[in-house]
Amino acid sequence: MTVDIKTPIHMIDSNSSLSRALIYLIEHRFWSESTIESYQYDVKLFEKYLIEKGYEPTLESGQHLSLVTKWIAEQTETHTAYKTILRRVAVLSSLYGFYKELGITHTNVFKAIRVPGEHSNSLSRTLGFEDLKKVYGAIEYLKTREVHLEIPSKLLLFTGLRNHAITRLTVNNIVWDKELIVYNEPVKNSKNKYQLLPLPPIFFCELRKYVENMELKAEDPLCYGLKGYPLKNKQLNVLVNRINDYLNWNGESRVTPHGFRYSIATLLDERGLPLDTIKYLLGHSSKETVQIYLKSNARKIMQIRTELTKVEYELEQSLSRNREEKAQFIPAESKDMNLPYSEEFLLQLSLNNPKLLEQVMMNHYKQ
Repeated sequence: MTVDIKTPIHMIDSNSSLSRALIYLIEHRFWSESTIESYQYDVKLFEKYLIEKGYEPTLESGQHLSLVTKWIAEQTETHTAYKTILRRVAVLSSLYGFYKELGITHTNVFKAIRVPGEHSNSLSRTLGFEDLKKVYGAIEYLKTREVHLEIPSKLLLFTGLRNHAITRLTVNNIVWDKELIVYNEPVKNSKNKYQLLPLPPIFFCELRKYVENMELKAEDPLCYGLKGYPLKNKQLNVLVNRINDYLNWNGESRVTPHGFRYSIATLLDERGLPLDTIKYLLGHSSKETVQIYLKSNARKIMQIRTELTKVEYELEQSLSRNREEKAQFIPAESKDMNLPYSEEFLLQLSLNNPKLLEQVMMNHYKQ
């Protein structure tokens, strides 16, 4: 194809179709006919996907991280060749990178996307919010059966940390007065990944009690496997598989530890957090001190903390509803037991001060 018509840049904006935007890009590149045809084919393919999902095939529509992630996942599920997916992502990244430089688009999500490796067998599906509710409920249930995996599982869920990062955390990584975790580990052949990860309030309280009850020191590992040894990658997989088994998630339904990373990024994107804030959560290269980093990234940290608090609240609400539904099946005589205080208060007392609870109940039944 030979492009003869010059498209003025003022005719292109975020509402322009991808095909029209590509024409202007081609006019400023010295590409062969085969390259142009390849670009046109891949852009048309993405436009078709957007239309199928109910979106206009515009530059604006292609800026949603969750949408692009699902596009790649669908290609993987239909066994599209790894190199083909890689090429399509590179084409769209080139298009969006061009218009980001011109200030017409505000981001290039294709640059943030990682295509699953050619020989990778660890690809995990992305969990929707209803799935996360089930995971949250599974963690709660397994805890009642003395299967304690809530700390590493919720760290995966709320921080998006990679497997190796979870296993390297120590108590010293917690900044207690700021209610966040600092992760600053050198990565081989890479810059340091320096992250300040805000934690939602209920989980942070759980974490504090956990450290106190375990009597952990600053240099001690933060996470442990089911047998009580410091957590390693294989043990982390075992923990997540306990959740898979409880929820009867088999085959493609199973989730891996890394799947939580995809899931929190997708969830925050769907809830409207800016891409630069999500990328911040997933890792940032820096040598700044904690205080400087806190100051320079205060807005992003606050955005993440606020949204994670909302997510946690909704997950806790789903647990409460489940408890209420189960309570409906408790025999009437059990419900009518004469208790000195509400069941909820006594439950909290059992967690915070079991000795006091014992004394209260003994005094009550002596009366």
